[in-house]
Amino acid sequence: MTTEALNPLVRAAIEAMNARNRQAWFSLFADDTVLTDDGSVRDFIQWSDSEFFGKTKAYLMSVDRVEDDGMTIYGRFHSDQWGEFDTFMKFKIQGDKIRRLDVGQVDA
Repeated sequence: MTTEALNPLVRAAIEAMNARNRQAWFSLFADDTVLTDDGSVRDFIQWSDSEFFGKTKAYLMSVDRVEDDGMTIYGRFHSDQWGEFDTFMKFKIQGDKIRRLDVGQVDA
């Protein structure tokens, strides 16, 4: 998967998620990170633990398009729980931490 076009913090987050490295993932985010999943606000820690670090395996299979100076990713996602689907991940950074993450399924 090519991640060179990503913002360095975003790249580190994707690498941590795909490696199932919970400690590295959370170290990149602010304590008060806002998360939305398909437009609904979720608890960031609970959602991350459930979607990425729980019993099911989930990872970004491909980065198909990058926008917003490497802050928005469109790609293919795999989840043992939800299957495979096209997704977006939009990151917002303030200082040296990710402060917001909006994720969702891309409409076909």
